[in-house]
Amino acid sequence: MKKYFNLVICTLVAAVCTLGFTACTKTGNKESVKLVAISGEQVGVMDGVDYYVVAEPAASAKVNAIGSLKFVGDLQQLYGGGNGYPQAIIVAKNELVDTSFIGLLMDAVGRNREWLLNENTSSERIVNAVNEYLTDGMSPVFTAKNLTKDVIRNCGINLTYASADASEIQEFMDKLNSVSDTPFGTPNVEFFHGGNYGTAEYSGKVSVYVPNGAPALGIANLLAGEEPLPCEVDYEVVDASLIQTYVTGNSPKADICVLPVNLAVKLLGGGEKYKLLGTLTHGNLYMVSDNAAEITIGNFDLLKGKTVGVVNLSAVPGLTFKLLLKNNGIEYEEIV
Repeated sequence: MKKYFNLVICTLVAAVCTLGFTACTKTGNKESVKLVAISGEQVGVMDGVDYYVVAEPAASAKVNAIGSLKFVGDLQQLYGGGNGYPQAIIVAKNELVDTSFIGLLMDAVGRNREWLLNENTSSERIVNAVNEYLTDGMSPVFTAKNLTKDVIRNCGINLTYASADASEIQEFMDKLNSVSDTPFGTPNVEFFHGGNYGTAEYSGKVSVYVPNGAPALGIANLLAGEEPLPCEVDYEVVDASLIQTYVTGNSPKADICVLPVNLAVKLLGGGEKYKLLGTLTHGNLYMVSDNAAEITIGNFDLLKGKTVGVVNLSAVPGLTFKLLLKNNGIEYEEIV
């Protein structure tokens, strides 16, 4: 009879949890921030959600599509301003990193931001360049209408070299590990390329894989053919959720790959197969809301007791937001 009673109680609890996300939390602390994992389609349309955390360019697309939504927080500024935090990084196979090709590639990527923001570079040119290399069946993230210069600036594209930002990445990974249920580890010194590119020529074919969205913008001038390279290059713009599959296994497909920093460290941080060349994007996460107050460095306490929907709660967006809450002494709980 006791077992039957327990089974009934468990069944009822499970039913309540499926009926509404506000019914099932870890602690029920009224002062904590309630975090709920959402999809991009749910931004701006979920009952009971006060704020949404979403990446560009999806953030601007949602604000433009839903008239009541507005930007109310910039996670890069909330993190501490400056360059923000390392988000997407670029790696290359070890056998490539000491060739002159890599030096030319990185020089070209370094000129990309200026090209993107040049008034003579049209949105159509950028969008067509990215879409040309989309994996079959994928939907474009950008349109000529939603890819304004302001959106490009919000994407945090600003190449920094591994030789200069190794300590920043190591520090950021330590912080992410502190708020992750499954720590990603920390990178070895050998993972970071020293910045002295070799002179050996490379004549083989090179495969480059980059996630759709802001990371693809990070190499858009290459995709557009603005920066010819001295060997054949195959570009692939792929689903962000699959990007790790191109650098794993005995014979990884990607010679060069753009990855979220946490995945790169977890999968490649030993430096045995790939070297980190640089950080491509330094944060592109924003808070939007239809009626909540703007969040600044000085008023983080306004989030207490609020519900925040986060796209990719278990990945860098969610971990970065958790880190900001932790840094400001605010408790949080994930809603089941």
